[in-house]
Amino acid sequence: MKRALAFLVASVGILGAVLVWRAAPPSAGIAVTLDARANRAPVVVLLGGHQDGQIAAGHPLAEALMQAGFHVARVGYANAPGTPARVSRVPLEPLFAYIDGLAEAPNVDAKCIYLAGIEKGAELALLLGAGSASVGAVAALGPSHVVIEAPGFTPWPRSPWRRDGRDLAFVPLPRDLPALIARVRGQPMRALYAQALDRAGADTHAAIPIERIAGPVLLLGDPDDGLWPSDRMAQAAADRLASRGFAHPVDLRLIAGLANNPDVHRAVVTFLTAAAQRSGCLPAVAR
Repeated sequence: MKRALAFLVASVGILGAVLVWRAAPPSAGIAVTLDARANRAPVVVLLGGHQDGQIAAGHPLAEALMQAGFHVARVGYANAPGTPARVSRVPLEPLFAYIDGLAEAPNVDAKCIYLAGIEKGAELALLLGAGSASVGAVAALGPSHVVIEAPGFTPWPRSPWRRDGRDLAFVPLPRDLPALIARVRGQPMRALYAQALDRAGADTHAAIPIERIAGPVLLLGDPDDGLWPSDRMAQAAADRLASRGFAHPVDLRLIAGLANNPDVHRAVVTFLTAAAQRSGCLPAVAR
């Protein structure tokens, strides 16, 4: 009996320690590699998905942007050395500080600091673009127009992002019995995200204020996206910008198969090159 009681007490203690550890905000930090050109040039901050860590050297999109005349900053915000271990309550301050610091870099044309994000990184790119006056354009590949709960199932939902010591409002995923069964069976997550969006409604407090972005926006959604309904969310983002009288160009495209798609990479490069040419950061004739 005493052994059973001791085991129970130890188990509760370990569980409590794990819960405290998981609830505590992760340490702030980002991983940055700047692939720089020899000349002064515009820069694209490239943000990968929640499982990507830091986008690797030689990534086709990074290479294409370099060839088009951009510096490329490959930024890891989680799952990379020196960053939080997971996308959960990630502090945004280091990201904002890095982006704003690029404007002071002598080899960067401060008129043309752009963001390009993939999946959860696209959600993040829209957030950062809406929150920093330094950002002149955003390309979002497979984005969300709202903040959606941190990836990975836990008994309680968590915000993926924090700012000024507070968790950002977010849309939680369903946790009813059918949703739990779907997760256990390994069914596609797209349907669960769609349910979450339906429950949140159009005027959710977790909506990203993308109308604050100070430049053009590219929204690339995928009708075949197995992770989440990025086509629906890209459309919702475009609708929000239109309803709020957004003053800059908006390019919405729905393309099946965004991942590792050369046509998608070309669309991003073409969009950002045009933005840089309009701002005088790249010559009118493509390089």
